[in-house]
Amino acid sequence: MSGAAMAEVAGPAVVSGGEPAQRISALLRQRLGAPRFEQWFDGQTRWTLEGRHLRIAVGNGFAAHWVRQKLMAEVRSTAEGVFGGPLEITVEASSSEPPPCRPAAPPPAASAACASAGLNGRYRLEDFVVGPGNQLAYHSAVRVAEEARRQFNPLFIHGSCGLGKTHLLQGLCHRYAGRFPQQRCLYLTGEQFTNEFLEALKANHMSQFRQRFRHADLLVIDDAHFFSGKRRTQEEFLHTFNQVEAHNRQVVLACDAAPRDLAQLSAALTSRFVSGLVVRVDPPDLPTRLEILRRFAERRGWTVTETLLLQLAQVPTANVRELEGLLLQAVARSELGGSACPPPAGAWRDLQERLRPPAPVAVERIVRVVADYFALPPVAVTGDGRGRLVAAARAAAMYLARRHTHLSYPDIGRAIGRKSHSTAIGACRRIQSQLETGALLDWATPLGSRRQTMREIITNLTAQLRRPG
Repeated sequence: MSGAAMAEVAGPAVVSGGEPAQRISALLRQRLGAPRFEQWFDGQTRWTLEGRHLRIAVGNGFAAHWVRQKLMAEVRSTAEGVFGGPLEITVEASSSEPPPCRPAAPPPAASAACASAGLNGRYRLEDFVVGPGNQLAYHSAVRVAEEARRQFNPLFIHGSCGLGKTHLLQGLCHRYAGRFPQQRCLYLTGEQFTNEFLEALKANHMSQFRQRFRHADLLVIDDAHFFSGKRRTQEEFLHTFNQVEAHNRQVVLACDAAPRDLAQLSAALTSRFVSGLVVRVDPPDLPTRLEILRRFAERRGWTVTETLLLQLAQVPTANVRELEGLLLQAVARSELGGSACPPPAGAWRDLQERLRPPAPVAVERIVRVVADYFALPPVAVTGDGRGRLVAAARAAAMYLARRHTHLSYPDIGRAIGRKSHSTAIGACRRIQSQLETGALLDWATPLGSRRQTMREIITNLTAQLRRPG
């Protein structure tokens, strides 16, 4: 076959390498279907077959990553079936993306749109530090922000707290508002949506509420896990979602768990969430943590040594906010102590000691401490009782087990009364909500009645668990 031969094939690809390369492209198009094929192998894709090496150059880095992660089995099977034997296959971007740069001032229309959406000016995609754990989520957000066609609807980003989900969502909104200044971009949290829905319902203003949300061109919901357990809010959001999508408008959501891991979420809403692109954000690796710290210091105008940045980056934390907090503490200690960064050796050792993660606590001890605190027998916490106090104690035990052990939700459920993993997830969500709302709990003990907020309860229980014993 002639490597210099060029031929156009039916479909949006440029192929070199003669008939086998043409057949690979054409057969893959049939196998994937025209819409899916054209989504990832657009008019800029180049297929080159040289000897036993098939090189596929797609439009951008995001498409290259997606093909390598999601479509390589189909590509390899098709290509080796045509070639009649093993092939070396390389998928690459035909054009590299520009490196992150300082954000330019947005046009007036974008600034007004961002202000009305309640966005934070610091959260821009230009300042987002991309690493292996968030690369797919970042490129997905960029694609949604920059392209009018709705390829990923909804885009659902999930991951633990403090990994940059809010930064991605708000950065997406800033970019979208700058690129499409005439479009309506609406950003809010799941709690804000719930509160506005309840207020509209109470005031009989549902028509205005629906007009606002169902006519948004881009609807972005952060902390979507707040919908769990709220049946009427879920029903209203499902209708909102369907209306927005029916008019080819975009929905983006962020959550601290994958859709199917959300407790007390309706099957209909779960189905809608998983119908689009679900992307997980993982904790940053060491190079990413180092770059996050470097950018944070630069934004603050701090002169910080690479030695200090590396020391902080090696602290075992997966939370980006905690990471930035460590640098703030270290710099503050240095300034207050009258010395330049890095902090004095003694202060640095003290900081490391305070940040060292505590040793895991046995579930049996957690159950015993919780039971004693609520004046209950341990068997009540692990049993099937449904009383208000017993349910609160069991939920508190599961919440503490999630934070003071290395156990997964299924393991916690099995350890505390053979409950399902969804029960453990729901218990943790419920405690978190009570912590945020300042919920009060009353209960009786042999020494008299007690009344405390859930935050006070969890703080006291945590202090007991940290004591030796």
